Amino acid sequence: MAKLFSYVKYSEASFPMTGQYIALLLITIIIWILLWIGYRQNKINDEIKKKEKEQRVKEKTERRKKIESLYPIRKSNSKKN
Repeated sequence: MAKLFSYVKYSEASFPMTGQYIALLLITIIIWILLWIGYRQNKINDEIKKKEKEQRVKEKTERRKKIESLYPIRKSNSKKN
């Protein structure tokens, strides 16, 4: 087994970080950063939309309660013989 790896020189066995690999690494890191920023922005937008929707629903129920208070429901005796 030792003879099998004795043919490989150290310079051939190491991983050379050439300019292409560095560029690929930088591009990959930039893509991950942009994805993270997009995810964060999307999460912030979702929270804003949720708050706006809750506010609209709250305003709608308040308007409905005001209208119902202006026109109270009459309880009538609907017993007909």
